Amino acid sequence: MSNVKLNYVCILICFTVGYNDFCCANENSRKKYTECKCIKATATCSGLKYIPKLPPNITKLILKNNILTVINRSSFRNISSVNIKKLWFENNSMEIIQVDAFYDFEYIAELRITNEKLLNITALKSSFQSLTIGTIRSLYLEKNDWYGLADDMFYHLVGANIALSLRRNLLHKLNSSIFLPIAKLKKLQVEENEIVNVDLNGLTTTGFLDLSNNNIYAIPNFCNNSDETFVPKLRILSLAYNAIRKISKESFKCLETLESLNLDGNRFRRLDNNILASLHNLAKLIIGDNQQLKDIAPFAFNSSSLQKLHLYGNNFRFSKKKIIEKKFNPQTIFQTIPNLKELDLSHNNLNDFFIFQELFASTRNIQKLTIVSSDITTIPDGSFRNMPHIKSLNLEGNEIERWNESLFDNLPSMRELYLDGNNIHIINETSFPSDLFKSLEVLELSGNQYRCTCEIKWFLDTIRSTNLSTKMQKNWPSRYTCYYPEHLRLTLLANYFPTNAECNSLNIVYLIIITACSSVLILLFFVIMTFQCQINFKNALYLFRLKQRMKRGYFSLESSDDYEFDAFVVYCDADRLWVHGVLLKHLENCNLNICVHDRDFDVGEPILNSVGKYMAKSWKIIVVLSNNFAKSEWCQWEIALVQERRRRQGKEVLVLVMYQQIDSKHMITPLKALLDTTPYLSYKEGFGENLFWTAVDKDIHKPLDIPPTSIF
Repeated sequence: MSNVKLNYVCILICFTVGYNDFCCANENSRKKYTECKCIKATATCSGLKYIPKLPPNITKLILKNNILTVINRSSFRNISSVNIKKLWFENNSMEIIQVDAFYDFEYIAELRITNEKLLNITALKSSFQSLTIGTIRSLYLEKNDWYGLADDMFYHLVGANIALSLRRNLLHKLNSSIFLPIAKLKKLQVEENEIVNVDLNGLTTTGFLDLSNNNIYAIPNFCNNSDETFVPKLRILSLAYNAIRKISKESFKCLETLESLNLDGNRFRRLDNNILASLHNLAKLIIGDNQQLKDIAPFAFNSSSLQKLHLYGNNFRFSKKKIIEKKFNPQTIFQTIPNLKELDLSHNNLNDFFIFQELFASTRNIQKLTIVSSDITTIPDGSFRNMPHIKSLNLEGNEIERWNESLFDNLPSMRELYLDGNNIHIINETSFPSDLFKSLEVLELSGNQYRCTCEIKWFLDTIRSTNLSTKMQKNWPSRYTCYYPEHLRLTLLANYFPTNAECNSLNIVYLIIITACSSVLILLFFVIMTFQCQINFKNALYLFRLKQRMKRGYFSLESSDDYEFDAFVVYCDADRLWVHGVLLKHLENCNLNICVHDRDFDVGEPILNSVGKYMAKSWKIIVVLSNNFAKSEWCQWEIALVQERRRRQGKEVLVLVMYQQIDSKHMITPLKALLDTTPYLSYKEGFGENLFWTAVDKDIHKPLDIPPTSIF
């Protein structure tokens, strides 16, 4: 009788506090479900050699870190009646999945097979027969170390409507014809592989394609031989973090439906005019983290459809020098994007007062402007006058100290303003218009160098008497501290209470006296320095004249920016594996633009002509020395070109890398003369290798040892 009562109590508690939470615990007490952790409708099972019974309400099963070498229909006999909709395998030492494995799970919508590096791909392919084509919607085959896929890998998914992920494998080639059996492949993710070559014939139904974090050197071909598109429904494309060097207006033909394009983290040095000419529906372009970018053509972003442009992290210098060299035009760069609403220029260099003003003269429809950590010191008055629709302005992490009273006038749509992490000392009643204070929903001013003096009293009084602190997000009061005076440094502004007695008019008199005395002392200092430092003044005059003559074009001092490539590599083809697999990979990961003959030379042009041509385009010459190199007649001819370059520009133009010590019997006279007169670096794998790469990197960046040129 007591057992019956106990069961009634259990049932009552199950309905009261939730079936799963209590009933799993109840069953655990009977030693039935001890191997799995149940949270709501999800069961996670680990450390097992079989799949145990589960409560009937479980819809998601995660099998992680088990020993399940063979999976078949019998493996799921304990849960064959459970309505599983999501089934995840991760690191279970799986080797075989048999053809009948999923027969009892007719409602599976999501199947994940992750980190199963022993799994037989052929067996997996056959197991797809037991999936219910009408219900499967997501298939994740990730981190399995697959180098390739069979041509008929998805033959048994004929008619499926799925999203497919092949992330974090080791695929070297993407042959999209293997996806043809899938009726609707709406989303394909193949990022973080080692793909070099891409064939897109087979993605006629794909709307989302992610090819990021691979080794793709050129924009894939999206057209067939009849100029018809391979991807008629593609809306979102990511080619981020590859090794793409060039784009032109021909690069994106046959992408009429594309709306979003991500080109982050590639190796572009120049953006030509009209690169978006073929993308009539493009609304968003992301082209950040391209730190080799040196040249933006005047009409590079010409597009009537573009609404969002992200150019962050390129370390691009929006400078007068760039304008003079015609590598950037502040008046036209955004002028040809009439519908631009969102612009991100963060982590570039934008510290020129007048260029800042010109850049935003034509951005009338901007609603969100982000310029974080871009060395901005001063914002010209009226910079935002042509942005009546701006809602969010983020200037975090710059060097802004003050601005004119009228800078933020007439911005009725502004709702978010971020000025945190600058050099702001004082906020007072003239800093912002009163109507802006009222309309703002977010005002971020944390992390500045506040002076805890009477000048900041108004700001503190306003915070304490209004709801301003609610607009300052979570950083008030913890990130609002005093920077000056020294005895109050790091004191929270919230703990600083200047009184009216401290801030009376007498302080103003003291301030005037101190200012007058300081002015006299400064004047006296400059008079003394004028007599004592005549030589320094002459040097300053020399530098001034030097800069003036450089502006007039008399001569230019060479730097890596004047060359298309950072370095040209001279090597023997027998050493190709090390050069491409180790040297190039390391240098290009350091954002260096490297030229090698078998990849970068013009197709069809004689190699004899190309060697001299591309050496001339390169800032430095890297020579990879070895026994193979010394024995090669071709390399001996290249040494003659290298010596000629050295005679013209000095030994700093060369970076000699001794990949393999050269035997005396292979040492030729020109090579010996080069080694006797030019320092070289020796490569050794393992201990000391980091030191070697550091030295190579510094050698490439080291300026040329060209004698100074007189300008008098």
